[in-house]
Amino acid sequence: MRRTASAVLLAAATALLLSACAGGGSSKASSSSPTPKASSSAAAAAIDLGCSITSGTASNGVKISGAEGAVPTVTVPKGLAAKGEQRTVITKGAGSAPKSGSMIVIGFTAYDATTGKSISAPYGWGSQKGELQIQLGDATKVPGLTHAFGCEPVGSRVVYAAPASVAFGSALNVSQNFTDGSVKAADTVVFAGDILDVVPQKADGAAQPAQSGFPAVKLAKNGQPTVTIDKSATPPTSTKIEVLKKGTGATVKSGDTVTVQYQGTEWKSGKIFDQSWGSSHGGTFPSTPSSFATTSVVKGFGDALVGQKVGSQVEVVIPPADGYGSNPPTGQTTITKTSTLVFVIDILYTAATPAS
Repeated sequence: MRRTASAVLLAAATALLLSACAGGGSSKASSSSPTPKASSSAAAAAIDLGCSITSGTASNGVKISGAEGAVPTVTVPKGLAAKGEQRTVITKGAGSAPKSGSMIVIGFTAYDATTGKSISAPYGWGSQKGELQIQLGDATKVPGLTHAFGCEPVGSRVVYAAPASVAFGSALNVSQNFTDGSVKAADTVVFAGDILDVVPQKADGAAQPAQSGFPAVKLAKNGQPTVTIDKSATPPTSTKIEVLKKGTGATVKSGDTVTVQYQGTEWKSGKIFDQSWGSSHGGTFPSTPSSFATTSVVKGFGDALVGQKVGSQVEVVIPPADGYGSNPPTGQTTITKTSTLVFVIDILYTAATPAS
C-alpha cells in the first residue's frame, strides 16, 4: 500500500545502528510490501531473548540517571571492556512483559565504550527521535537490542554491554556502518535506555456493527482476517471506511507514524496481494506489524487511519483514484491501473513523526 519504500521503523537517531543489518530503505518505488522480508526462517519459539545474561563490570560501570519518560543522563567511562554480553537492570518496570516475537518500543542511545562517545544521537521523548520499535528476535535487526531489552517489563531502564561483533551480529562489518568508521568489531559497545511499551499483535477495541455494502470480514483467533467479496457487487467510486472495532487509545493524526497489522485484497480477483500476517511477510513470526507515516501510503489507506484511535480495526474500500491509479506496484501481477483495493487494518500504535 506504499507509494515508496522507506525505513520508517527507524527514528533518525538510530537509522545507522539498525541499517547495519537491515540494509536501510530505498527511495525508489518497488513493491506493495511496506517492509523488507525477513531472511530468517527460525521459529519464534526457538529465539534466545538473552534472559540468562547477567551484569558485569562493564554494564555496572555505566552511570545513567533521570526520571522515567525523560531523556536520561548517561556517562560511559572511556575504556570499559566486556568479553561477552552483560546487562544491568537499573530500574525494574511494573508494566507488561514482552515475549519472543513481541514488538516493543524502546528509547535508547548507543556508545562506543572504547572512546566513551555516543555513536547514535540521544533520544528525545515525545518526538520519536531515537524511539525505536523492534520485534524481539528479528534476525534482520541488531541482536544486541533483543538481548538488551527483551527480558524486562515495560518501564524498565537497562544498560547492556558487549563486543561490537556480538551486539551487532556476525554479519556486520561494524567499521563500515558508521560515518567515521571508528567502531571496530572488537570494541565494546553500550546500549542504554528504557522499555517504553509493548505493541499488541491485534486490535483490541470493542466490536462494532457491520455496515451494509462492505465485504464481509471474519477473524481468526490470532486476529488474521479473511475477507469475502461479493463478486456480483459493483465497487464504490469513492473511498468507503467502516470501523469494525473501536479503540480507546491515542488518536492518529496526519503525518503520524503508525504501527499496524493489515491485509490487502484486490476487489475483482478476491486475492490477497499484501499483508503483515503469516509467511507471506517473511515467515519468521506469525505476524510482523508494519510502521510508516500516514502520508507515505496511498491516499485511501492514509484516510482510513487519520482520526481513528489506537486499538481500532477499520475496513477501507479504495477505488483506483485513491489507490495506486496509474502507478501500480511492481513485482506482482494482481494490481492494475483499474484495481479497487480492500484493506483490513488493525491500528496498534501511533507516534508523532519528528520534523525533518
